[in-house]
Amino acid sequence: MKRIPESLWCELEKLLPSKNTKVGRPEFDNKKTLEGIVFVLKTGIQWCELSEKYGHFSTVHGKFMKWARAGVFKKMMVKAREYYRIRNKKNIWYSIDTSSKKAPLANFSGKNPTDRAKRGIKHILIVDRKGIPLVAEIAPANTHDSKLLTSVLKTFRKSKKVRILTADSAWDNKESRLKCKKKNIALIASTNKRRNKKKHKSSAPMRWIAEQTFGILSWLRGLKICWAKTQESALAFLQIACSFRIFKSLGIFV
Repeated sequence: MKRIPESLWCELEKLLPSKNTKVGRPEFDNKKTLEGIVFVLKTGIQWCELSEKYGHFSTVHGKFMKWARAGVFKKMMVKAREYYRIRNKKNIWYSIDTSSKKAPLANFSGKNPTDRAKRGIKHILIVDRKGIPLVAEIAPANTHDSKLLTSVLKTFRKSKKVRILTADSAWDNKESRLKCKKKNIALIASTNKRRNKKKHKSSAPMRWIAEQTFGILSWLRGLKICWAKTQESALAFLQIACSFRIFKSLGIFV
């Protein structure tokens, strides 16, 4: 992706704060700045290696951090999700999963229990049957999956329709089911044999869709390994990636 299409830029431009004073230098083109941010996300290069055609790297990075702290990329994902839900009102099936990423520089990372206790983070996604990531969060790698359910469920409104959420064995507990029940969501989790060895083993159906989405997002080198230092910037990259995937599924982003 070299340029952001006008069809998408018309939607994103409204979310970006603009300079309200004439003091100082004129503001650099926000569209080129966002294209530079997306280029860093896609290639995983260092900010200082960014081409001058996107503006000076310190300007691009400075705006990225400013927008991330202001919640611009969160609003971007909310807008993308609203467009998607209008066209997919009948969808009632979702899947939740996590993926651990190396994060050697992150100041919010934790020891990864599956990677020799190296520093890492977790990406948490809720996807629908089409593999579209509708909810995205991050957490230290040493945070148990079941503790992340509260934050991601905030996105879901209580509905009269019973919705289905499939998950792996980490969510096979009474507390997680009660949290989902409050949102009128039926949690179908794979059996955790470590909690009850006599319990019949079963697997949640169609969970491979969430794993497939993680694989697709990992093609973005900026997500494959987390080089971000702060939680705001790491989450911002994930939100941009998910937002563009939603827009692309709607035909807005080509």
